[in-house]
Order: sequence, then structure tokens, then C-alpha cells
Amino acid sequence: MAAPAHTIIERIDLAGRPVERKDPAAFLASFDLARVPKAPGCYLMKDEKGRPIYVGKAKDLRARLRSYLNESDSRYTVKFLMRRVAGIDLLITENDKEALLLENSLIKQYKPRYNVQLKDDKTYLSLRIHPGEEFPRLTTVRKRRKDGARYFGPYASAGAMRQTLRGLHRVFPLRTCSDHVLHNRTRPCLYYQMKQCLAPCVRLIDHDGYQDLVSQVVLALEGRNDDLEKELRRKIVEHADRLEFEAAAQVRDRLYALRETLERQRAVAVPGVEDRDVVGLHNEGRYTEIQVLYYRGGRLLGGRGCSFERSEMPLDELLGSFLLQYYAEAPVIPAEVLIPLEIEERGALAELLSDQRGARVTVLCPQRGEKRALVDLAQRNARANFEEKRLADKAQRDALDQVRGAFHLPRPPERIECFDISTSQGDTTVGSMVAFDGGVPNKQRYRRFSIRSVAGQDDFAAMREVLMRRYQRAVEERDLPDLVLIDGGKGQLGVAHAVLKDLGIEDVPLVAIAKARSLEGGDHSPERFFVPGRANPIIPPQSGPVVRLLARVRDEAHRFAVNYHRGRRRKATLATALTGIPGVGPKRARTLLTRLGSVARIREASIDAIAALPGFSVELARAVHEHLNLDRTSRP
Repeated sequence: MAAPAHTIIERIDLAGRPVERKDPAAFLASFDLARVPKAPGCYLMKDEKGRPIYVGKAKDLRARLRSYLNESDSRYTVKFLMRRVAGIDLLITENDKEALLLENSLIKQYKPRYNVQLKDDKTYLSLRIHPGEEFPRLTTVRKRRKDGARYFGPYASAGAMRQTLRGLHRVFPLRTCSDHVLHNRTRPCLYYQMKQCLAPCVRLIDHDGYQDLVSQVVLALEGRNDDLEKELRRKIVEHADRLEFEAAAQVRDRLYALRETLERQRAVAVPGVEDRDVVGLHNEGRYTEIQVLYYRGGRLLGGRGCSFERSEMPLDELLGSFLLQYYAEAPVIPAEVLIPLEIEERGALAELLSDQRGARVTVLCPQRGEKRALVDLAQRNARANFEEKRLADKAQRDALDQVRGAFHLPRPPERIECFDISTSQGDTTVGSMVAFDGGVPNKQRYRRFSIRSVAGQDDFAAMREVLMRRYQRAVEERDLPDLVLIDGGKGQLGVAHAVLKDLGIEDVPLVAIAKARSLEGGDHSPERFFVPGRANPIIPPQSGPVVRLLARVRDEAHRFAVNYHRGRRRKATLATALTGIPGVGPKRARTLLTRLGSVARIREASIDAIAALPGFSVELARAVHEHLNLDRTSRP
């Protein structure tokens, strides 16, 4: 939903020459409102240094800026903003819809301080099934593609998605194995013995029978449960007429299981529009929580909550900006969106969403009736999320305060950086650093280190290299944490202490955490913490917040290091005889191994079979065939 360049009719700089931009008071005193056109568009408010601090849109730019400048808008947030504005740029557009597009584009481009921005960019899970495949299967995906497959969702909760998937597999025994396993199995797997798969891998079910099962799954996911029940009853009668009583009993059991599942779902069924999003909002001071509830097929699937801290925007503008950014990346646009506040751009937003969906979308702000009750439910969810996050924040603050007391730190450790080393007998040694801000992970600060100067297995030398590389830069950028946590014992602590001392870092506390281990007799040693200048470990209560928080930080650093190490080894493993063939890189080597199974089977495959693989030509297939067979004949 980026704004195309041709939507901007005119650009007007109301700040004057740079020498005239002295301070906000001087700018506002010399501001000429008559130069502002009565047209739709966007305005960029800038500070004394010319940096955009706020982007807004309006149907009538002159009327909007008049309300700001003449203080006819009495909201505190507007007065707060105008005390910081030292320049304004105007961008005139054709209509309201293009102003919406342009505002979203400008917010992404400039990231203004006082605009709300959706920082959580994750895509929620959907279920995918491709009816065009020979034996389709249900898979979970985060990105929807135009590949002819059917997508259902999104599911805001991975748990809700897994529950749906388990229920479907219990009722409809589709295959769960990958395509590679499907094409290479010679006998049924354990799922067939458990009656959770019909073994298409060994053709115990034909293509037509399997496709009937797929069509039933699609009906269930579309919410057409009445049609599905009629189809299953028809199948039972057909099997009975042909005296296929065992098959009829299987379909009967499937029908009973389906009815049991539907009884649990009908509790959250909502009449009316099948697909709708309901938005709720809760605000206290400068903190706002927005909750979106998803109704798909007339049933509540889940929701998504977004928090905005220290926001100075008016609530109606905050809600409008949120909706624009949210639906710019949403995988599904529903037929109806219910909102709790009236917003100026409601009509333009509905038109924009209709264009994106390819069908009519209505945006409503209901005041009474069933739809208002749904909005009130979303409002209560937003308030509950707000309260839950506030309590969680208090718990994190308390845990950080107890960490400060346990290790006699000068202040609570707002930022904790933890380091770990991962290796396999000295092969592909890597290091990791994770950062926790306020007791929660800050993944933007995570760092991975490929060890350069250490040969063989030397964890101490690897830890020294990682710490030197991290804190040499941290000293230059004045970006030191409040606590450095090392995964290890006294040895790793000594290395870290020496590194910090060599770099002149004396005011950053250092702690090493030694993991609990099993002892003889079935006992376990506790989590122990070592600090410089003390011989004996510090052992806090094992079920207390100090151990829970720091062990969580340590485990996250270990997970991050192990995943990086495995990825490096996986890439190294692919550097086999296949990647030594000109024109065959890791991706094509993976394709060969996935489709054909092994190097021996690739060697035995014909040139035509290799050329039929995606990404391969006849010339490349001939090169692969000749290289592997030449390699075999050249070996003693």
C-alpha cells in the first residue's frame, strides 16, 4: 500500500529558508495560513533541526492547520505537539484515499517520533492446502502466495491453530509427511497403524478417494458444516448400498467426531457477516492498547493486541493511523470492520480496503445493537490486555530489583547482555549475545559471532574474542549494558573479567551462571552464580524471580548460539561433491538430494531425470551426470 509518486500534486514548504527556522515560537508567529490550500493531503511537521516529528492527513489542510495554530483544538496532545513544531511541509493529493496511502508511506519513510508505528512485524499463521497436488496435505505457513493453493486463517494464536489442526487430523486422516518422504516410503508408517493416515505413500487409497477427503477438509475450514454433514451422510448411504459396511462405519465415525468438534465451536458462533474484524481500544494517559478480534466463518478465531506507549496523538488519529498500517500488511481483508471511535477517514479507508480485497468492505462505528456488543467485547479485551501487561511489567520490575539486591548492583539492570559459545569438538565454533531490556528479549540487539582467531576447541579463547569484539565497539559507541552475564563457571568469569579490565570498563557488573547438573544418587546441584572477587558462589532461592529471570536469559543465549552453530554446520555439510560441480550451488545441491534421495541415486539417475528437476537444464544435468560418474571411475 505504498503511495505512488503521481498522487502528489504539489509540495509546499511552509518553513521558509533554513535561516528563518529559528525556533517553534518564531515559526508560528510568522506562519501564513493563507498559503495553505483547501485540499486533501498530508502535512509533515518538523523540529528545529528539520527532522519530521509528525505526519498527518486531512480532507481540508487549511481547516486542520487552523485548528492547530489558533488553539481551537483544546486537546493537550495538540498543544504538546505545536510547542515543538518549527516547520511544516504540505503534500497535496487528488483525494482522501491517496492521502491515506501517502501518510502510510511517509510514516514508514521518516519514522516520526510522535506517530504510532507497528513495531511487531510478524505475520500470523495460516493453514494451507493445495487441491491440485496428487495427495495434498495441510501445512502451516506465514506467507500467502498466489500458487493456486487454498489458505485459511490467520490464526493469531499458534496454540489455537495447532488445536484446529489436531482436530482436523483426528477427523480427516490426511497425510502429514513431507513430499520427499511420500515419494520414497516403501511401507506404511506408524500414523497408518494409529488410523491417522490412509497411507497414500504406498497407494492404499486411490487418488479419487483421497480427493474426496480433501474436499471434506476444505468444507470444514470454510465453515460449511451443514454441507459437510450432508456429504458425509450421503457417503454412508452409498457405501451401505454397495454393502461396503466397513467403509460406511469409517465415514460414520468421522461424522460423529465432526459433530463433537462442532458442538464445542458453536459456543463462539456469531450470526451475521461471516468474516469481520472487531477493533477495541483502551487508553490511560499516554498509554493505549488496541485489540483486534478475528471472526472467520462466523466464529471467533482469536485476536491480536498492540500496545502504544507515550503516544501524544489524539485517539481518533491514533486509531486511523493504526488501521492503515495494520491492513497494509494484513494477510486477509474481511468483509466488515467494526471500530470503537468515529474517524475522519472512515469512508476513504473502506474504499482503500475494498480495492485491496477485490470486493466491498464496510467500516462501521456501531452505536447500539449486536454489533456494538461485539465492539464492547473487544474493548473489554483491550482493557484486560492492558491490565495484564501492566501487571507483567510490575513483575519484571520486581525481578530486576531483586537481581540488584542479590548481586549488590548499583541499580536495577535495565539491560542485560548474555554470552554463550557453541562448538562441536572445535568444529565451526560460534558465539552469541542476547540482550534483555526491562526483563524482556530485545531481538534487535541480538548478535552472532563467527570465531576467527581460535583453532580447535578453546572455549576460553573463543569467549575472549567475542567479548573483545563486542565491547571494543560498545566503548566507542558508549553503548554499555547494566549487567554482563556469562554462561559458564569461574573460568569463563575470569576471561570476561580480564577483557573488561583490559578495555577499561570498570563500572559494568559481571556475573557468571553455572547451570544446574545431575549428581550421583539422583540429586541435582542448584543454579550457581559467580562474581569477581568472591570465591564461593551465590545461590539464590531456586524457585525465586532471580534464578527464573537469569536462567531464562542464559537459556535464550544458548538457544541462539546452538541454532547459529547448526546452521553453519548444515551449510558446511552441503559443500560436498555436489557443490564442486560447476553451476551447482547449495540450493541446487539441496534440490538434488531432496528429490533423488542420495548421491548414489543421483549418480544412477538419467540425464533426462535430472534435467526435469526445477532449476536444471539438459546441459547442467549432463555436467552433473558426467562429474559424478567420472568421480566414481577415478577413485581406486
